[in-house]
Amino acid sequence: MSHNSSRTCTGEISLSQLFLIFFKIGCISWGGYMALISVVRSEIVGKHRLVDDDDIMDGVALAMLLPGPVAVNVVAYVGDKIRGPLGGAVCAAAVILPSFFLMVGFAALYLSWGTMVVADKALAGVLPAIAAIILNAGLKMREKALQGPVDVALAVIAAVLLFAVGGIWIVFCIFVMAAVVGILRHQPSNADNVVEKPDGHPTFGNGSRVVTLFLASCIGLFLFLPQLGVTSILGQLFSVFSGMSLLLFGGGYIFIPMIQEAVVNAYGWLSLDDFAASIALGQVTPGPILISATFIGYKVAGLTGAVIATIAIFMPPAALIILAARQLERFRHLSRFKAAQAGIRSAVFGMIISAALSLLAGIGAEASNLWAPAAVFILSCVILMYLKKGEIWTILIAALLGVSVL
Repeated sequence: MSHNSSRTCTGEISLSQLFLIFFKIGCISWGGYMALISVVRSEIVGKHRLVDDDDIMDGVALAMLLPGPVAVNVVAYVGDKIRGPLGGAVCAAAVILPSFFLMVGFAALYLSWGTMVVADKALAGVLPAIAAIILNAGLKMREKALQGPVDVALAVIAAVLLFAVGGIWIVFCIFVMAAVVGILRHQPSNADNVVEKPDGHPTFGNGSRVVTLFLASCIGLFLFLPQLGVTSILGQLFSVFSGMSLLLFGGGYIFIPMIQEAVVNAYGWLSLDDFAASIALGQVTPGPILISATFIGYKVAGLTGAVIATIAIFMPPAALIILAARQLERFRHLSRFKAAQAGIRSAVFGMIISAALSLLAGIGAEASNLWAPAAVFILSCVILMYLKKGEIWTILIAALLGVSVL
């Protein structure tokens, strides 16, 4: 689906409507980046039909190869597909806001009382439900992702490699393998030779140059600001988080040792205990773990610091994925590019299934007894797949069961 076709087939949707849709998604997306992507798929593809499954899988593939939080980058990608760069910015902001508000509240309570506000039992109930949500989203994508035995084999290989090994290099190798297989099995035809380049394809114009300059400035400030003797706390916050956000390949957990080195050892903004609290509280918000930057910003410079740190950690990667996606639009008309994308989508399907299995394995390893989380998982599957109820009902029921049973 081209950049414009998503919008022309669904009609125009206002930015305020988009904001409300993604704010709702941000409120219920506990459980990591794949959980958020699964809810995005349910709302944007299944309910509102603003894009299709191909767009979601393309966004996931691109986001996993670029730095920054995968889920927020996918949201920015989808928003750009629907309403252009402004749509990407609105959707990314909306999906982050619920976690931002929660983290500011958690930070204020923690710094006032010295205790952590963690709903352990509710979270224990929600995690099996999140596994069911991810599995349900993956199964709904299978028709688009699996067109034959080669696609099934690619999906299985991707799932096994990600589950057994993991890591950014494995993800990169999976995508390269899937793209090569997609191209090799593609049989050129006469029709391929007459496909015309679409009108209005993106060029590297002034807007792209401004974004590129901004991204380069973020990296430059991160690397050289200490040598410039800048004493502004807000400037330092923006420099540290914006530069680091563009170096975070491999997911939010790579963030932990990097940010510890910066905020604990280099700048001395947080003690080790406060830093551990920021990471723990990041786990119990519905957003990505990088929302811990909000806690750090609040600790260093109050609400203004929280806003600056949050913008800095999420905005540069979101701008980068929109820039990259628009440049890739130049190649969408090429048949071999489409074949490579088809192979990658099969791999992405396998990786989504692997994410659900990995979450279930982690729950099983930590649970003192397996029957309770297994029952919540099965009940959640029934609610989603057979009763056809939404994710929000699934999460609420699972949280209540966690508080009362687990």
